[in-house]
Amino acid sequence: MARGFTLIELLVTVAVIGLLAGLAMLQARPDDGQQALQRAGDALRGAVRLAQTQALADGLVIALKVTERGYEFHRQDPKDGTWRLLQDRAGLAPQKLEAGLTLTGLSPAGRPATPTPWAALFFPSGEGTALWLRFEHGASDYQLDLKGDGIALPKLQAPESRKPASTRFAALRQGGAAHGLG
Repeated sequence: MARGFTLIELLVTVAVIGLLAGLAMLQARPDDGQQALQRAGDALRGAVRLAQTQALADGLVIALKVTERGYEFHRQDPKDGTWRLLQDRAGLAPQKLEAGLTLTGLSPAGRPATPTPWAALFFPSGEGTALWLRFEHGASDYQLDLKGDGIALPKLQAPESRKPASTRFAALRQGGAAHGLG
């Protein structure tokens, strides 16, 4: 004879599952800013790669502009030289950063750059201008840099001053050896 579950058995099972799920939620680490920085950095890195490809494919100059809340891409009209916001291309449409994140352009010396219209330009030749942007998470002390030379895909990395001392020493030692100092 087949026997089903009683209402009490089902309620106890649901309660136990709910309790275990609640405990699992409490044990999960909250996002401390690193994940938000990584997501934002990966998204912009991909968008920069797309801008490089689009500039080459379309034969147009494309520019990256850092805004107060995020970033956006513009294309230069080859006929009159005016700049138009790219809104019709999903990967290059204006993007807002997650709450708590900021994006700043940096100068070659690593200081905040003097505000200019464009953070980077991408040319039809496949080349572009150098790029150095810093993502920061306001509630934590985390930072992430997006740096590129204008030709290769930019690299996403922790700022040099944020790397562990042993890593910095190794990089300095390798650089010194390359210059005959090691």
